Amino acid sequence: MKRQILSLLSFVFLASVFVSLAGADTKPLSGRVSLFGQAASTTYAPGDQRFFSDLVLTLTLRSTETGKDGYEYGIDVRGAGYPSTPDRTQRLSIYDAYAGAKFGQGMFAFRLGQSWLTELGSLGSLGGGLFEIRPRKSASLGQFRIGAFFGYEPKILEAGYVPGITKFGGYLALDGENARRSVLGFVTLRDSGLTERSVLVFNNYLPIGRTFYLYQAAEYDLLGPAGQGSGELTYFFANARYSPLSALELQGTYHRGHSFDTRTLTEDRLNGLPLDPRSLEGYLFESLGGRATVNITREIRLFAGFSQDRTNLGDGRSDRLTFGAYATNLFKTGLDLNISDWRMTSQSGSSYDSWYGSVGRNFGRGLYLEGFFSSSVSVLRFTESGGYRIDSYPRTRSFGISSVLNLFRTASVLITIERSLGNDFSEYRYLTGVSYRF
Repeated sequence: MKRQILSLLSFVFLASVFVSLAGADTKPLSGRVSLFGQAASTTYAPGDQRFFSDLVLTLTLRSTETGKDGYEYGIDVRGAGYPSTPDRTQRLSIYDAYAGAKFGQGMFAFRLGQSWLTELGSLGSLGGGLFEIRPRKSASLGQFRIGAFFGYEPKILEAGYVPGITKFGGYLALDGENARRSVLGFVTLRDSGLTERSVLVFNNYLPIGRTFYLYQAAEYDLLGPAGQGSGELTYFFANARYSPLSALELQGTYHRGHSFDTRTLTEDRLNGLPLDPRSLEGYLFESLGGRATVNITREIRLFAGFSQDRTNLGDGRSDRLTFGAYATNLFKTGLDLNISDWRMTSQSGSSYDSWYGSVGRNFGRGLYLEGFFSSSVSVLRFTESGGYRIDSYPRTRSFGISSVLNLFRTASVLITIERSLGNDFSEYRYLTGVSYRF
């Protein structure tokens, strides 16, 4: 409770800082505020009809990067309410709510509050302080940055921090031209004095000329889950793109992860409970694939790809074949066309196709209309307990219409109407929203 109160007080304090800084015009700022509403009416059987609705408000406000000394600040929050479910708790998610400054001709910087350190990927959420040193820029290498941080682990779906969890570490980053970046980081999570995770984080983006791009990300746990056993490479992702010709692009991806519920395992150790050996084995997923894209003309592109996936340690590999076409301003009609197919075949022999198609067109400068169709869809559903689940419907057909209306240069309205038909359910879904940029 104390941390939740401190979190709320920090949020109010930072909000007042943002307002005062913006009012003083010490730095230009940019932002966006959006309000989205969704409603779904689902029929599972005669007499079994359910209705769900939600409202989501987002606010983003950031100081503009100028490279000069001065204040910097940012806020990025999401609020959700559920009119159709009065007993459901409203949610407030805070991604960024920080204030800071740069000084020493840009050599030093600090932030206080809650922020997401993109240098650390999925481990980057932090409620606390960050201090960064930027030595003089090297003409040949780029800009080095050395950062150190300490704080608490923020909650994801509500304001506040996870009780008992502290987070600290640092990183070394090298930034170059054309968005080139390489990062080596270290993150430690401790739960009531016991090390939950101690991780080396690596990621980079390497553009080589104008024909080759490589992105990699990895996590190496120095200790086993909840300090049990030796460390290992727990996550690796690589995405490479190569364009030997202007009309051809080749892409290869590799994705592998070994996931553990370290939070529960650590709590069991703190409570003196025996650890389930199966929990220590974790959950393994792996995917390897490639795709080729051919530009037939400036308006028409064709693509085809093949991947093999494994979703758990003891499962066999499944084959995934994708192909399709994109077209903009097809035959000078103004129509945009998108057709794709995703075919999955498991080692046991089961298979399904997931088709997607859409046709869209601009009407004047302010309105874009699109009709779409898909099959074998997956639906994100919220549960009564406050969580969520993903339901897959391999024999489902979904179709609808979507529109984007630009009221003026800084505001737009989105309206989507969708109809889904499956073997054991049917659903109408409506989505509308308005977004204002400043």
